[in-house]
Amino acid sequence: MTRYLIGPELFWLLMYAAAALLGKMNIAPKFPLNDFIDTLWFWLPAVSLLVFGLWWIPSVEKNWLLLRVWMVGIVGGHFVVEKAINAYSTQGPGTGMGYLAGMIFLFVFLVVGSIFVKIRF
Repeated sequence: MTRYLIGPELFWLLMYAAAALLGKMNIAPKFPLNDFIDTLWFWLPAVSLLVFGLWWIPSVEKNWLLLRVWMVGIVGGHFVVEKAINAYSTQGPGTGMGYLAGMIFLFVFLVVGSIFVKIRF
């Protein structure tokens, strides 16, 4: 049973919970996490490379794992980046660009990780 519980779905669920918690912690009047949220367009996709570490865990089911990583990565990445960007206190035109940059970097990191995993395994 644990072969199916440990996977990209759990990773993105934890990332979404962290983004929701981040939004609750960024409160007025100081907005202490604005500087961190401003750079999440890069850090969230970079942390998503940890999902490719699933290939080194022996108890993880490897059948269809790459497809699961891609599907959950794109859908989960969308929700996590959106939730994190919406936690920023002053929304403006740069907010939408942060979302686009985050999703583009996520796609690039998924391609790079997939190539590495296919070559390695």
